[in-house]
Amino acid sequence: MYCNWGILGPGFIATRAVIPAIQQVPNSCVLAVASSKEQRAREVAIRFGIERFYFDYQALLDDPDIDIVYIALPNHLHREWTIRAAAAGKHVLCEKPLAIHADECNEMIAACQQAHVLLMEAVMYRFHPRMIYLKQMLLAHELGDVRFLHAAFSFNFNAPDNYRAYKQFGGGALLDIGSYCVNAARWLIGTEPVSSQVVTSYNQQSIDSNTSAILRFSEDASAHIQSSFVAAEHQVIEVVGTTGVATAPLAFTAWYDDTTILLIQHGTVFEQREFAPSNPYQLMVEHFATCVMEKTTLLYPAEDGWANLRVLDMLRGIDNAL
Repeated sequence: MYCNWGILGPGFIATRAVIPAIQQVPNSCVLAVASSKEQRAREVAIRFGIERFYFDYQALLDDPDIDIVYIALPNHLHREWTIRAAAAGKHVLCEKPLAIHADECNEMIAACQQAHVLLMEAVMYRFHPRMIYLKQMLLAHELGDVRFLHAAFSFNFNAPDNYRAYKQFGGGALLDIGSYCVNAARWLIGTEPVSSQVVTSYNQQSIDSNTSAILRFSEDASAHIQSSFVAAEHQVIEVVGTTGVATAPLAFTAWYDDTTILLIQHGTVFEQREFAPSNPYQLMVEHFATCVMEKTTLLYPAEDGWANLRVLDMLRGIDNAL
């Protein structure tokens, strides 16, 4: 058995990471790709040896041979095309964040449940062996009880024609890269935040360029998240417990050829653990395809993406938040 995948939106992540990942998974095949730009669809199909290409997203969804669609469209299109994909009976792996806000995500979840198809947010970093190891350390209380977590993701963004530069398309640093930081805090601490304090800077186009926030999870546990389009490229997760500290540089986008490290401190004893290169995109795709074929439960169901959006909504002051 294998799954036929269709790609909606063959942009940078789709071509750099996800399409090659699918092609490495034994139970998966990229059967079709769709782009609003005819030349783009044809070029990507030729480049990757993809059998079918479409110049219209709905045409791909109407293809009866497609089992799963990977949606890599701009954020404001996630809701529409997830709901359309569900109506066409396709399972959906959707890029981050799942939607613009939690209410949209509710509609997507309902549509997929009604159509009996799976929906998952593409949180690929959680599938990396280093991050799984860190999560297991915390579950085993190897750092004691978590007291503080710091998660940061930044880079200098200078692409005025990119959707990230426009509020109406779901742009801004918080939704684009701050969503990773919120996701990591919730996942690693293992509960949901109950309150927040936030400081946000906006550019002349009214999109958030810099957000710094404190998320309070309990009386004794909190997280600081930092996302920025106006700072040097930087990614890190640091977890401070009652007995130890763990730090993961290049926390979110380690590529398949990157050796990664985890720095662990217990008192004055420091240890550096090294993890061989691994492809988290491939591991994510394999998990999703296996769940589709075997009708098993996802590690990270769509409700997790909804919970992440609730926190992002809270940080943005949207009424449906916590």
